[in-house]
Amino acid sequence: MNTSRDGNHQPRGQWITKHKRLAIYIRDGFGCVYCGRSLRDATPSDVTLDHLLARSAGGDNDARNLVTACKSCNSSRQDRPWADFAPGGARDRILTLIARPLNIPLAKAIIDGSAGDAQTEAAR
Repeated sequence: MNTSRDGNHQPRGQWITKHKRLAIYIRDGFGCVYCGRSLRDATPSDVTLDHLLARSAGGDNDARNLVTACKSCNSSRQDRPWADFAPGGARDRILTLIARPLNIPLAKAIIDGSAGDAQTEAAR
């Protein structure tokens, strides 16, 4: 059985929990860290996670090694170092983003349908 470090069970073949994936998308503002494109209206297959240091080069699935990328940028980068691929402003943005902690509780609440405050929302 596949189990992540945070104890969440993952279906076979998945390398990241859905909560962690969503938390990374939230951290990165639902935008591609490379080109800056908003992915809020993108198709699900166009929103990807990219390993800054590829797994084949010793990178892991730690949140500091994962960023949100559009499919085009993720595919275009190939095996180039991320700092060589990212435009000037993107490098600084990526370093700032990966230093932020993930909000796993928020991601879990959104996925589980328990986010928000029913009393406050009903009053509006």
